[in-house]
Amino acid sequence: MSRAQGADLIRIHLGSEGLGSVSVCAFPDFDAELTAAGRTHAGGGHPQGPLAQLYSRSTSPDLAAGVDSQYLSHLFARRSPTPFTKALAEGDERAGRVLAHAVDQLRSTVIEPHRSRIRSAVATRSVALSHVYVDGGASAMLRRLGHGIRLRRGVLELPTAFDADLELGQGSLRIQAVALNQGVTLAEPAGDLLTVRIPAGTAPRTDPGRQAALQSLLGTGRAEALTRIVMSGGVTGRQLASLLGVSNAAASRHAAVLRHAGLIRTLRRGQAVTHVATPLGYHLTQPETTSGP
Repeated sequence: MSRAQGADLIRIHLGSEGLGSVSVCAFPDFDAELTAAGRTHAGGGHPQGPLAQLYSRSTSPDLAAGVDSQYLSHLFARRSPTPFTKALAEGDERAGRVLAHAVDQLRSTVIEPHRSRIRSAVATRSVALSHVYVDGGASAMLRRLGHGIRLRRGVLELPTAFDADLELGQGSLRIQAVALNQGVTLAEPAGDLLTVRIPAGTAPRTDPGRQAALQSLLGTGRAEALTRIVMSGGVTGRQLASLLGVSNAAASRHAAVLRHAGLIRTLRRGQAVTHVATPLGYHLTQPETTSGP
């Protein structure tokens, strides 16, 4: 169960050690994407559909794990049971099959065809936050989360649908970008781990005209390298070589030129290095956007 955005605040008290226990997840959580997709579906003109009946203003089911009696009891405290949700609570097999079919259909139409774009959007957001974390620390990163999230005097305030105070204590706080989230949610605590889910934003796009201009500016190989780094959200040297179909040495030379031009950064993690786009490199590859009058 996740808790959805609204008018109130969840306050996470980080404590004296809390900022040392903050991390940014670089990989998509497709279970969270499924739950977010279900909420969008529920609010998109299907109020009587089986999925819509499982959401309330402040609660969202974990569709991947299944809807259990504990979740339904939370749901019934916030909205009246419908014949369908009552049947689920009573263990009706037909209702269970209807729910399973609805979840499978949602997954096959909204998640599976768009896995690469979801992965790219999440990676891009997490890399941007990681840059801030490396340059300014955890507190600077938390202040840059946006979406109404605020860090004040060691307390992380999340705009949600109800008021609550949580103590992080000796636990850990993870920031998870979710491509299909339309607001801030807090995942159900898992042991000592609290996960804040934030919208990932728009996935990077490619534009043939922009790509041609990049090739004229950088050369075909380096333009392709920059585009691959942006679209992936970050790659190792070996991965870049594989994506480009060139030797490791050639990929390394491309990366060195892009790094010298300020278009990528190279982060060392243990024995591995990861190339990620800088804001300049990212914007050079993206189509122009026009604002309204």
